[in-house]
Amino acid sequence: MTEQKTAEGKLTPDDIATGSVVAALMNQNPFMSANDVLQRAFDAVTGLPRKELTFEALHWGTQFEVPIIDEACKRLALSDYKTDFGRAFYHDDYPMAVSLDATAEGDGRELVTDPDKGIYCANANRIFLKGKGIIEAKLTSHDAESELPPYRGKLQLQMAMDIMGCEWGAVAVLHKGIKLAIHVFKRDNTLINEIRDTAVDFKKRVDKYKEAEETDWYQFTSTRSAAAIFDEVNDSVLAIPALEDEVKAVDQMRQDIKLLEQRLEVTQANIMGKMGAAKILRAGKYSVTWPTINYKAVPEKIVPAKEARTIRINKLRIKKDD
Repeated sequence: MTEQKTAEGKLTPDDIATGSVVAALMNQNPFMSANDVLQRAFDAVTGLPRKELTFEALHWGTQFEVPIIDEACKRLALSDYKTDFGRAFYHDDYPMAVSLDATAEGDGRELVTDPDKGIYCANANRIFLKGKGIIEAKLTSHDAESELPPYRGKLQLQMAMDIMGCEWGAVAVLHKGIKLAIHVFKRDNTLINEIRDTAVDFKKRVDKYKEAEETDWYQFTSTRSAAAIFDEVNDSVLAIPALEDEVKAVDQMRQDIKLLEQRLEVTQANIMGKMGAAKILRAGKYSVTWPTINYKAVPEKIVPAKEARTIRINKLRIKKDD
């Protein structure tokens, strides 16, 4: 049993695939893109200091990591576990690393889903806790989930199992501070092979930057990510005739959306006019509610001053040449 009180913090480097970013690299993290991770790697290569994350949720996640592990191991009947490592662990053959929350020694017992204890066998009907396993701890304000999202430790756990040579692992998630769900997984070699391929591809992109400062970005799939990566602008004019069809498509989609929004506005207004003061409308198979929002009185506020700054917006302005 551990005597450690809080998490050890990030111990892995930024220029290889790690457990904390693997979901983003596999396009499975809605809060971070693969290019965000690549930019962080480029910054590490050039010697820029890592931007330390400081927010309330991260603070409490750190404070509760060890207690979550303590309770998870108690419910899994694991008495021999460790939470203090002081270093990152690297794969012998693939460019990836993890920092561990905990490891535990299983006695070979057969585990099945037990909702009363918050235990769920995630990728098998029964899992044998044989030999060393990995325990990951998560804290979230989300409601309890029937299936663990890939970004909440699922991919990270498989990477850790691969690096440590384990056949089982668990992600213990404390939801809203009152509900503990322990998602237990057996080793998934198909998924692990995908993770390995992702790690190799990431290293190739980072190596290109190390060798020639070549930025081999992933395909951009969100305007937010593109605006964040290319946050500095100059007055240059770029000519790429091959993009004409894509620009035309964006222009047409915007016109289509505008027409649909206008149609939506008129149709909704017509329904509201028919409803009048009624809150609920029964229309055949449909039930329509016209809700209200209550605002509490608030005192006048003075908006604090802000320094002048320039940012890139996440929307293009398109004008068709005559």
